[in-house]
Amino acid sequence: MSKKFIKEIKETPVNYECDVLVAGGGTAGVVAALSAARNGANTILVERYGFLGGTMINGAGPLHSFYNLYKAFPGAEKIQVVRGLPSEIIDRLVAYGGSYGHLEQDQGGDYDSVITLIDREIFKEVILDMMIEAGVHILPYTMIADVIMDGNSVKGVIIEGKSGREAILTNVVVDTTGDADVAFKAGANCVKKHETTSVGMPFGMCNVDIKRLVAFLEENNLITQIVNVDKDIKADNVVRLGFDLKKIPVFKEFMDKDGMWGPLCITYHENECSYINSANLRAVDATDTEALSNAEIALRKQVMTLSRMLKQYIPGFEKAYVSWTPVGVGVRYTRVVECEHDMTLDEIINCARFDDEVMLYGFHDCAPRIMIKNAGYYGIPYRALLPKKIDGLLVAGRMITSDWAAHMSTRNTVSCMAQGEAVGAAAALCAKYDVNPRELDVQLLREALVDQGVFLG
Repeated sequence: MSKKFIKEIKETPVNYECDVLVAGGGTAGVVAALSAARNGANTILVERYGFLGGTMINGAGPLHSFYNLYKAFPGAEKIQVVRGLPSEIIDRLVAYGGSYGHLEQDQGGDYDSVITLIDREIFKEVILDMMIEAGVHILPYTMIADVIMDGNSVKGVIIEGKSGREAILTNVVVDTTGDADVAFKAGANCVKKHETTSVGMPFGMCNVDIKRLVAFLEENNLITQIVNVDKDIKADNVVRLGFDLKKIPVFKEFMDKDGMWGPLCITYHENECSYINSANLRAVDATDTEALSNAEIALRKQVMTLSRMLKQYIPGFEKAYVSWTPVGVGVRYTRVVECEHDMTLDEIINCARFDDEVMLYGFHDCAPRIMIKNAGYYGIPYRALLPKKIDGLLVAGRMITSDWAAHMSTRNTVSCMAQGEAVGAAAALCAKYDVNPRELDVQLLREALVDQGVFLG
């Protein structure tokens, strides 16, 4: 059966002009917008939801990782690898009571030696305050509908919001949509990689007896990760808790069907077990409307079924209830943009460094199975954030790195934050000096990043 098509001819008002347009206010996008504005650019941030933060506050919870994996290598030096704006955000959260800062793992330090927990609601306040202070123009509840092209150069975007279709003209677009929505519409070479990974949906439960839960898990040797801190709560200092439910037969039977794991959770507040990260579906194309809709339904069913099983079988959950679910499916991998450099696993685990590197990173999500050698760190070059073929465009976040094993490092939250800082500063400098991202003096960019606190070794 042939498809029907409707031909449209539209006249769209140009209601905005700016130096830098950041598409997507998630993990990479918020830092990109701050970085661009702090470097003097008139910056607009477009975000589909009514809040900023994306996966950083709707994903698995802890931010991985500001530090190297020193606990896996006895005698190794502890190094804060990611600094700059991402670290400043955490400092602000600590001041607002929205984070305990960077915490060492008491158990599981060979996976991530230091984790950083944040309160999702306080984060929303903090990041808005920082955006307002920097002068970023935020357009929430707004989708990227199309791009404005002049040959191979991106000149702006078409947005859709409550006001209808509007156009934004800009010097440089930074694509931090996660799904490469701008890059794909602009004609950049993209490849879908969803078949190599899965989508998920964390959730939270309140009225959990954490002391009773931890005692049961310890007694049955189920704990995989744990972090303790003084929460000023009697007999409850646990803030990070990972445990292996699949050691219990009834859970194993349920979880194995869809590749569920863990869970990993956070107990930031009293009697709370939040960001329970376990629900999972394999090989979902989250750029396909039907597939994403079906995944949303299936994952929400998984969440509610698992919550009832926790209440039925696990001491401490008897009187608990589901208190929070995210705005939607948590996506790890969809489109990957072909950039001037594609990071490889060999470069990551062997601590590769580059003349044009704009950040350093020292975490891999498959540790201890895959580890960056000798508690080291590697560089991500500017070229890895620069799409081939298309001018006027930079990308950052989970849309870079085509190899799954390498992507399991570069896609993580703190890496995405650091990438965002790099492309935001780069876009601002391009606007300032009226050059294309491909023509930017990378040493000038590196100097600007060091000036704002980025660690480049």
